[in-house]
Amino acid sequence: MSKNLFVVFFSIILGVTNLFAPPVWKAEKFIELNKDEFYLLTLQAREAAKTLFFRWTLLKNEGLVMHLNYDSFPHQFILYQDYQRRCYKVPLLKPEQKYYSEEPFFMLCFKDYHRAKKVATLKYYLYQGNRDFNIIDERKVPNGGFNTY
Repeated sequence: MSKNLFVVFFSIILGVTNLFAPPVWKAEKFIELNKDEFYLLTLQAREAAKTLFFRWTLLKNEGLVMHLNYDSFPHQFILYQDYQRRCYKVPLLKPEQKYYSEEPFFMLCFKDYHRAKKVATLKYYLYQGNRDFNIIDERKVPNGGFNTY
């Protein structure tokens, strides 16, 4: 009886610990971007290739004005260096009911701004969850129009 109780107790502790474990990132990377310089990611999920690209356009009142486009859907937001407004999260794939974990997402975080060089340091994170996708292209793209990549 005591062995079974120990196994149940250990299983419960292990399950609760996994709930609070930090996510395992598929990818994470620091990037330094000049104003209006694009960063492009192309993701392959099954047969579909989806493009995500972003840039910053303005630093105003310590906030970095960002433009992000994922799967032809534009986002505009402001990132700050304080804890609650540092990151922006974009879901990558449509949710599937059979999964009980968090769905895949892309998260972009503002880390620093070098005033002398006028360069923003950002960090992105890709979370895969229980879904499968790959990064097939990743690169900086010179300044240009938002549809230029």
